[in-house]
Amino acid sequence: MGIFENMRKPKGKLGNFQLRSMNKEHTPVALWGLKHLDIQPEDLILDIGCGGGININRMAKNAKKVYGVDYSIESVKLSREVNDDYIKQGKVEVLEGNVACLPFEDNTFDIITAFETVYFWPEIEKSFNEVKRILKPGGIFLIVLESNGSDNLIMKIFEKLINMTAYNDRQLNKYLHNNDYSEITVYLRDAKNKQEIVKSNGETKRIADDYGHFSFSDRFVEWMSVVARK
Repeated sequence: MGIFENMRKPKGKLGNFQLRSMNKEHTPVALWGLKHLDIQPEDLILDIGCGGGININRMAKNAKKVYGVDYSIESVKLSREVNDDYIKQGKVEVLEGNVACLPFEDNTFDIITAFETVYFWPEIEKSFNEVKRILKPGGIFLIVLESNGSDNLIMKIFEKLINMTAYNDRQLNKYLHNNDYSEITVYLRDAKNKQEIVKSNGETKRIADDYGHFSFSDRFVEWMSVVARK
């Protein structure tokens, strides 16, 4: 399995190395995305496509319990290693599974997150419906991506090399609306001007962005967070 295929589904030693690297490299965009969540002590959370497990660890500090699911067994192994202490405390559980058929009952979670992963989801509208199935009424679905579409050379290259789809905010908004999500808000990071572009209910506004973590990527691509409610 080559390096680019491993980005879709990490496997073996190379996959383990890539997952550990992504835990570090994706930290800036993940922390920015997490600031759009208000995690409460009684929240049950699911992180889909949990990768190296670092975001599970971050959310478990404030939530009642965080579940992780990934279709890569290498991701499951590393996520369990990274969250070993929380697993022993009963605050984290990591399972092998696929977003097309998630191993949870209806109306289970207060929050579901997807960091840097919907690029690879099969039949994305059906996947969004599966996410909605296991969200509690009023629950939150957070999508965090290090790109808003493929209108730049970097993402066009990645799309071809990795066999991924770099969705833009209009597409994701449409797919969520088609699945009857409500209160859909899109946050786009304008790092150069230290602002966030906020799109909600057909309106667009700019607010100050006090995010201070350094990142190389935000000089070249527009980060995106999407928050939708069931």
